[in-house]
Amino acid sequence: MARTGFAWRCLVLLLFVPAAAALCENDDALPDAPAAHSGPRGGALVVSGAAAVNRGQAVPPLDSREKMTYWLREEAAPTSVLTTFLSAGLEQWGDMDPKYGTDAGAFGERLGSAALRAASMRFFSDSLLPTLTDEDPRYFRMAHGRKGLRGLYAAERVFVTRRDDGSEGFNYSAVAGHAMASALTVAYYPAVSANGRVAAKTFGLSLLGLAGGHLFREFWPDVRVRVFERRKMSGDE
Repeated sequence: MARTGFAWRCLVLLLFVPAAAALCENDDALPDAPAAHSGPRGGALVVSGAAAVNRGQAVPPLDSREKMTYWLREEAAPTSVLTTFLSAGLEQWGDMDPKYGTDAGAFGERLGSAALRAASMRFFSDSLLPTLTDEDPRYFRMAHGRKGLRGLYAAERVFVTRRDDGSEGFNYSAVAGHAMASALTVAYYPAVSANGRVAAKTFGLSLLGLAGGHLFREFWPDVRVRVFERRKMSGDE
């Protein structure tokens, strides 16, 4: 039974890739999107791979192809692998949902579930839905100001996002995307955890995790600069 469940999860995950590729074949610019800036050779200067952009920085919006592949770039990031292992480890340690048990085999099952859960959340909230709603999946850092205000801003970004025309509004992609991925867990979680209560709990925790990710993206560049500055000063001495 466990092997069958794991194979089903892998199958669902693999189906996401060709679906995304098929949708990416339409590379027309999104409607009402501002024109991309041109480089010295006429090419668009698209910061498509950046997970975070400083607020106020002039960057062109992502086109439909870039949005539909955005989740794949996120999947390849080292932090994505780390958070997947951390999530599975915490679930294993606390014997949390999904209820697979506490042996070594259970950890493998949890790891597979965590990977699929994270991938589906990124696909829905950072690729598919932003393409349909004209929302930008990137995080726009406040970057400057008091740390408390920046922390509140990062948490607020769970529910507020930037649109392709530069305006801001409710973050339908993130909220609806995490809700869809949470509901999908009933298709691959074990029977004891495949229910509405667990799905609702997963949804709430996913929004908390999203807020944590925003906090990391908001402050990590500052930490990195300070670390490098100290190393440089130490090297000069």
